[in-house]
This record gives sequence, structure tokens and C-alpha cells, in this order.
Amino acid sequence: MTSYGEEVRRLADPKLAEFNSKLNPGKEGVIGVRMPQLRALAKRIVKEDWRGFLDETPGSFEEEVLRGIVIATAPVDTEERIRLSEDFQHYIDNWATCDCFCQSWRFPGRDSDMVWDYFASKIGTGEEFPMRVSVVARMSLFKDRDRMLLLAEDIESHDHPGYYYRMGAAWAASVIYVRFPDIGMSMLESGRMETWTHNKTIQKICESLRVTDGDRSEVRALRRRRAP
Repeated sequence: MTSYGEEVRRLADPKLAEFNSKLNPGKEGVIGVRMPQLRALAKRIVKEDWRGFLDETPGSFEEEVLRGIVIATAPVDTEERIRLSEDFQHYIDNWATCDCFCQSWRFPGRDSDMVWDYFASKIGTGEEFPMRVSVVARMSLFKDRDRMLLLAEDIESHDHPGYYYRMGAAWAASVIYVRFPDIGMSMLESGRMETWTHNKTIQKICESLRVTDGDRSEVRALRRRRAP
């Protein structure tokens, strides 16, 4: 019987692998499989034998991403999805696996507090990728004002020197600004964010097509100089 991992490897594209390796510097095992192909395979696995798939050991970067999608979408209750997600954490060592996993995560609305609390707990780990998971998941899965206020507070009060955490925090802060400009402006005006993250947030706000030229001018005026 052909394993799902073998199916992934049959989809490999060496040219795409070279391109994707540049996007994920230092990540080993990149074989080059397009995301729509991985998502289609994940959908099939969830219908066929997702528990059997999780018993397989990933042999490539793409199989790790696929594993994250399956865990995020398998037909389980929220408590089991959280347990599976916790087991998956050690595979999240790059931005692509993190973001695909976070944005795929499903849960019923009645469990929103449980899901929020789980991902919020990762901000205090002091580890780069769990912290990125915390901000990217909450930015992606929640859109209400009250929770965006809480996420803004966490971004202001937590930092990690890792590039991928700070980039994720800036991305989340820029999304908060686009959804709730008053909350975003308060973050920028408070001066509490780390300087690089603060300035990257402004850059990403200015890149948004949902921001007016007047807004861009206003936030650009809040750029900070880095300490010499």
C-alpha cells in the first residue's frame, strides 16, 4: 500500500524546491510541492485515514506542512485538536509551516474561549516560533474588537529577538490597524513596541490596499529611529 508520504514525493518539483528553499533559508527537506496540491491531499486524507497518516513520520518539509493542515482540519473536538496541535509544535520551525497551520485551524464558535486561551498561552513561552504561532493564530482566527485589544496588549508587552517572531508580530499589528484603526494607532503612539517591530508595522500598514494615503502619511510620521 502506497503511503501518503510517497504520494507527496511523487508531486515533487525540483525547480519549485529551489525557489521554496530560498523562502525558507536553513530549512532542510524541501522537495517542492505546490500548496493547492497539499491542501487537496489533506482534504482527501481527512476523509480517508487521517489517524493512519499521523502515524507516518514526515520525510520532507512538505509532509510537515501537510501534517499541520490535517491536524488543523481533522474531524475532532476542540480538546483533541489542541492535544494534536501541542504534539505538532516541534515541527513548527519556519514561518510557512506556522502560518499555514494557524490559518487552517478550525473550531466551533462555542469553543472560542478555549481556543483563544490555548494560543494566548504561547506568547509567554519565550520561544520564537510558539510566540509567532500565538500572534498569527489569534490574528487569523479572531476578528472581534475585544480580542484584538487583548492581542494588541500582548504584542506591546512581549518581545523576542528572533526575526520570525518580530515579523509575525508586525504583521498582526498591521492587521489590527486595518480592522480597528484606533487600536492600531494607540499601539503606535504608545511607543511600547520594540523599535524594529514598530517600524515594520508601519511599513506593512502602508503596503495595505485598505489604507488611505492620509492614513499612510499619519503612520509614517510615527516612525522611530533605532538606537545607535
